[in-house]
Amino acid sequence: MGLRPAAVVLAMVALAGCSAVPATGPTGGVPSVAPPEGRWRVVHRQKGLDHDAEFLDIAATGKDGAWAVGERTFGTDGHEALLVRWDGEGWRRLSKELPKPARYVTLTDVAASDPGNVWVIAEDQEGGESGLLHFDGRRWSFTPDRASASEVVALSGGQAWTFGDGWARHFDGRRWTSQAIPIATRAAFALSPRDIWAVGAVDPAPGDAYAQSEPAVAHFDGRTWRRVPLPTLSPPGSSEAELSAVLAPASDDVWAVGGYDTDDGAYHPLSYRWNGTAWRAAAVEGGRLTGIARGGDGVVWIAGQRFFSETVNSYRLLAGAGGRWSRTTPPAPVTTMTALPGGQPLWAIGQNVITEYQAPGSTG
Repeated sequence: MGLRPAAVVLAMVALAGCSAVPATGPTGGVPSVAPPEGRWRVVHRQKGLDHDAEFLDIAATGKDGAWAVGERTFGTDGHEALLVRWDGEGWRRLSKELPKPARYVTLTDVAASDPGNVWVIAEDQEGGESGLLHFDGRRWSFTPDRASASEVVALSGGQAWTFGDGWARHFDGRRWTSQAIPIATRAAFALSPRDIWAVGAVDPAPGDAYAQSEPAVAHFDGRTWRRVPLPTLSPPGSSEAELSAVLAPASDDVWAVGGYDTDDGAYHPLSYRWNGTAWRAAAVEGGRLTGIARGGDGVVWIAGQRFFSETVNSYRLLAGAGGRWSRTTPPAPVTTMTALPGGQPLWAIGQNVITEYQAPGSTG
């Protein structure tokens, strides 16, 4: 995800049915607490064409500006770009605003530093023209790019980073330059142009047919990318191990979450926390962890999926503060989220739904 204000998460219409339970993980159990007293509500449900619509990412630029992206499918292999925008009054789908080459693709990732610097990855899964979309506050432009970027981060001054498997590219507002990065990036977070974290995985060494990928983290200090060691990795027999979300409230407080599968089909969590010196395993449980954010009240939220299913009850939300966690079931599948400084509004996405969090005493 891109440069996000630190905060956010997911979703429940009311706290009925929620239970406070211990969350366990690599370091054992931790005490539980009551869930936060806020209220989640569905604010947008996107219709598909003759098949489904799906949101894949979301980014906020202000109380009257946010973007959610994904796809609407039709036929057996058709894709229509899904782009909706919050204008302070409602979520509205955009289509004619996009350049023609980017209207029948999948929009996989969005990042925004301000209303005049919004970036979107456009992927044509049928072998057509993939590329990058950019919104300068007035119109969208499209740049073809076959590098298959997996993540984009937006920074002030019109800057951006895109990432892939072993590479990163930086746009300084005028031109692109490339750098090597020692991981396959799935998500990134920029505290500043000289303090950026990327998370993902590394592939096994060539020739080892039985080795599996391992979760990995890299950091940019303004000059180069280097891999930063993690204390524990996924256990033997695991597969599809990777980190898929990162949150950096401060330079000495960074979270990275993800997961791995086992042969029995179960999803397991991976979670780590950076203290400014080293990464430590964090005790969190919730299946494969797919999103993380921090609310204005300091609560860290984590979204997870316990097993492969489209049903709501396979998804979990964890709310943590002071080493204690509560667990809730959202009203709809949830994957990722975004928020503004101060924690409001908080938005979350999952499948074809956008939800919004209302803190106690707020209006909306």
